[in-house]
Amino acid sequence: MSASSLWLALWFSFLVTLARSQAPAQSIFPASMPLAIRSPFMSVWYSSTNGSNPISNSWPLFWGQSSIMGWAGKIRVDGQTYSWLGNDAQRSGTANVTNVQFTPTRTIFTMQAGPMSVTVTFLSPIEPSDWVLQSLPFSYVSVEANSLDGQAHSVQVYSDISAEWQSGDRSSQVRWSQHTTGGSIYHEIDLQNPVRDAEINHQAQDGITYFAMATRPSQTWQIDRDSTVRSKFQSDGTLPNTATNNFGPISPAFSVYAIAADLGQISSTSEPIAWAIGYVRNPSIAYTAPNGATQELAPYFVTKYGNDIGQAIDAVTSSFGDVLQRAVAFDQAIIGNATQVSSHYADLVSLAARQAIGSLDITVSTGSDGNANASDVRIFMKDIGSTSSTERVNPVERIFAALPALVYVNSSFIGPLLAPLLDAQDSLTGQPYAAQDIGLAYPNATGTHGAHQQGIEQSGNMLIALYAHARFSGDGSLLNKHYNLTKRWADYLVNNTLTPTNQFSADEENTANMTNLAIKGIIGVKAMAEISRALGEDSDAQQYDSHAAALVGSWQSLALSTDQKHLLGAYGNPSSWALMYNIYADRLLGTNLVSQTVLEGQTTFYQALLGSSAAFGVPIDSQLTTTASTAWSLLTAGTVTDNDVRNHLIDGVWNRINSNLTGGAFPERYDVGTGKFVDGTAGPAGGAMFSLLALNVPNTTISTTPGSGGSRGSGSAPGSSSSSKSSTGAIVGGVVGAIVAISLVAVGIFFFLRRRHRRPDSHREDEKMDVLGEPHRPALSPYSYPQQDSYGVSSLEAGTYGHADAPPQPIDLVNSHTSLVSPPPLGLAAVAGAGAGAGDDALHSATQSAKMREVALNARLAYAESESGFSNANESHAGTASNRDPLSPGESRSTFSGTGSRSGASRSGASGSLSPTEVLGLRAEVENLRRVMQEIRAERLEPPPEYTG
Repeated sequence: MSASSLWLALWFSFLVTLARSQAPAQSIFPASMPLAIRSPFMSVWYSSTNGSNPISNSWPLFWGQSSIMGWAGKIRVDGQTYSWLGNDAQRSGTANVTNVQFTPTRTIFTMQAGPMSVTVTFLSPIEPSDWVLQSLPFSYVSVEANSLDGQAHSVQVYSDISAEWQSGDRSSQVRWSQHTTGGSIYHEIDLQNPVRDAEINHQAQDGITYFAMATRPSQTWQIDRDSTVRSKFQSDGTLPNTATNNFGPISPAFSVYAIAADLGQISSTSEPIAWAIGYVRNPSIAYTAPNGATQELAPYFVTKYGNDIGQAIDAVTSSFGDVLQRAVAFDQAIIGNATQVSSHYADLVSLAARQAIGSLDITVSTGSDGNANASDVRIFMKDIGSTSSTERVNPVERIFAALPALVYVNSSFIGPLLAPLLDAQDSLTGQPYAAQDIGLAYPNATGTHGAHQQGIEQSGNMLIALYAHARFSGDGSLLNKHYNLTKRWADYLVNNTLTPTNQFSADEENTANMTNLAIKGIIGVKAMAEISRALGEDSDAQQYDSHAAALVGSWQSLALSTDQKHLLGAYGNPSSWALMYNIYADRLLGTNLVSQTVLEGQTTFYQALLGSSAAFGVPIDSQLTTTASTAWSLLTAGTVTDNDVRNHLIDGVWNRINSNLTGGAFPERYDVGTGKFVDGTAGPAGGAMFSLLALNVPNTTISTTPGSGGSRGSGSAPGSSSSSKSSTGAIVGGVVGAIVAISLVAVGIFFFLRRRHRRPDSHREDEKMDVLGEPHRPALSPYSYPQQDSYGVSSLEAGTYGHADAPPQPIDLVNSHTSLVSPPPLGLAAVAGAGAGAGDDALHSATQSAKMREVALNARLAYAESESGFSNANESHAGTASNRDPLSPGESRSTFSGTGSRSGASRSGASGSLSPTEVLGLRAEVENLRRVMQEIRAERLEPPPEYTG
């Protein structure tokens, strides 16, 4: 070798080494790393617990971490074979893993195989703007190689899978075939006796596995026993293009399905060498329609490819370069935003994205002719990882937890996800609250399953999610179609949410008067007001506004600690506390029910908790003292007013995810002291990691035309709309009358003074998190098929996710919160004016205190009661889904008596009895007035402050 050639080789080696040194170092070491996650039944991970083998010497596992998914990868350099994936014996050596990186769509391993640097990328695309691509359950693994010595080397690459991808029952009999199309070669594996809509050990029993590569020069393949195929590649670097027909069980004699490529003499690959792997179930969901008929729903991609899987595979393999380009742009946009919060936050978002979106199946119905109906879209979520049930269909509390990711990635996902739940409940009678799910054995969406004790939890979740969908996507069709149903839920909340009794939360707690549960229901009522307003139902909107205002005022009085500095976990229990994660919905929706003062006090309280917390964060509450939640911690982080507190909440979760002493994929709940998994591994609740990013998504004008969504449903049946409420007048008698009289006069005075001194409201959009100069915008509608050349970075650069390269702006997660104090009614204002006089100075002084601001906030009790409320969860409420008209609160109604006969129930504002909510609110106001008068008396008795010079 000449001196010039030697120097050139050394210089090239130096550049490669420098480039490798500049690659981002691994910043997080989770116990399990996502490899291929594209659907509820395609979720494959690498177990990387402390002491485990590197991925180049390990078998991937299904999400439950107990089932091996046979998947091997090798690179042959100058006749020496190195494994980059799998733990078989057919190799000369094992590639040395030097670095790992995570992005929202990719897990990237850097390795050294002899004289070559090898980059192995596992790509699970997230395609928010094209639902055909998103519904194609295919993932990729790709290899790139660069010479470390600057010399060219003989290089061949190889990968195979086994039939373990087909079933959780390894004794199942399988069969296979090989296919060559105009653009691809692929292997197809299926069960000889598939079982429709069933699973074993979390794996489906009715899918087909595909392993493919785009057609390229010097490409070979083979199907045979594992030792035969892998030994052939090790010895020759090629495969014989043959397939055995010796079908049999998955194990113990493993057959593998391999594809190899000879790259020749190279110093570096000109482009990644990519394999595609998919697990396709068609039909995807057995859906029981409201009429009782079972529909077999197909994956959405059939709207473009029909049953021509070869054409779909050609599209998958040929578009890898474009898919990778979009994935890089998607990742950069998200990481660019998340890093402005913290690098730890970017890690969490990157690890959680695939499992959150991968929990979904996007489906369409098919007609009698077999053609897909692209306008009839439903999305289904599997309750992956739950210890109580990993098979629930569209679990509502998990949808609530995943809401930030859905809002941020594409809020249009939310509508079809909620639609099956809404359709199943339109015609329900006798249940005034929302269902928990629509099935207990995924993928069998059989419908709701009766009464339960999460009425407040799930009704609040549904109303919040419905309004979030409309607010961020601009699509109000579901609001119009199911308006009466949503009113039914909202009226249930009006009557029950303030003092939850015999109610379970999402955390399976049923303590009476849980503060966090109560506020979720109140936010749900406010969401109903916004839903009504969007539909032009102004009378309903005003009434639900009044309900929400009164409820939140009473809630604050009941929930605050004695020193008024933080919220209790349960009313009246001074030793109780909780992460108030449900307040996040108030921030996300911009409903601004919870005051800035309360948020600041709660932030200070969290700061104290963090000071004595374990390394893995803060427990959920004072009852679940050993259990922390990744989802609830991140939702709580979206409510605090101090960035240090926010970052400490993030860091507690990051510390747990970064701990690889305990096995398992990204968990929802874990032991706060040891990090041991408790519930929700690899599940959709990981979407809560997007909580801070979702606060930056701007709202969109809601578009809805009355009647365009079809019937508004029988959410409130004729009888339900005028359900008679239990009269409380006979119980409270003259005591309540006296309380009302005193409270109205006093509250009127405080309203008047509050109005005089209040500041102008701040626009609710001011509170959005300003992470980058370019705002985030939701992704495009899925109902069109863009041309291939339209897939580029341009849509992202135009603001689909925000500019990753834009100059960072100061982050203010919590800005001003709009004041919620409404102008007093004319009668109260007149009373206040007449009562002002000698005591005005003392009262004016009192209004400057936090307590007086609280009283003014709580004073909004003069509201008209919604006529469509329920007072008894056990009452029967009949109706049909053909009622298009909204149930206007102001109109005269009829109710069904206990015997079923009609009785007049037309109410007037003068004669209507007080609801339990009103009575509790008045009691809280009297207590507040007593405290305020004590403060006034104490202030007037204190000596004036001395001048100290």
